[in-house]
Amino acid sequence: MSVTTQKKRPLSRYIKDYKHSQTHCLHCHKTLDRISLVFNGQVINKEAISEMTELVDDKTWSELQGKFVALCRFCSEIYCNSQTDYFDIMSFKQYLFEQTEMSHSTVREYVVRLRRLDELLTSSNYPANEFTPEKIQEQLSEKLSQSAFSNYNIALRKYEQYLSWQQGSH
Repeated sequence: MSVTTQKKRPLSRYIKDYKHSQTHCLHCHKTLDRISLVFNGQVINKEAISEMTELVDDKTWSELQGKFVALCRFCSEIYCNSQTDYFDIMSFKQYLFEQTEMSHSTVREYVVRLRRLDELLTSSNYPANEFTPEKIQEQLSEKLSQSAFSNYNIALRKYEQYLSWQQGSH
């Protein structure tokens, strides 16, 4: 009776090999120059990977591999920190990438503005049941300089386009 033993390697080795094999961001499909590896919704860094010394076989790795997501730095920031009270940042970002011809940097600007706007609304305890673009624009125009208002207003209008698209496609 022969017993076959599967070769085991440190989990960190599997993860490093996986990380180096990824070429495109799973969300925006941008070619990866720098990668953020996400495991169960958390970005894992080099130090955390190097501490994963548990020996695993190919079968175990095959089961674990699906829990890893390779993202660009921008998408990982949104993916792991997208808890907002007023806007669906993840879906908005995907809409901008898939339904518009915007550059990566322009999408980033819109997302950053909406996140800041969400923080502003949250910090002022803006009632969620009164959340309409018109009321928000009115409140923003009273609190912000003309330049800042204009920047937020542009992002808010783009978000309105996303909402219209979303309603039309469902």
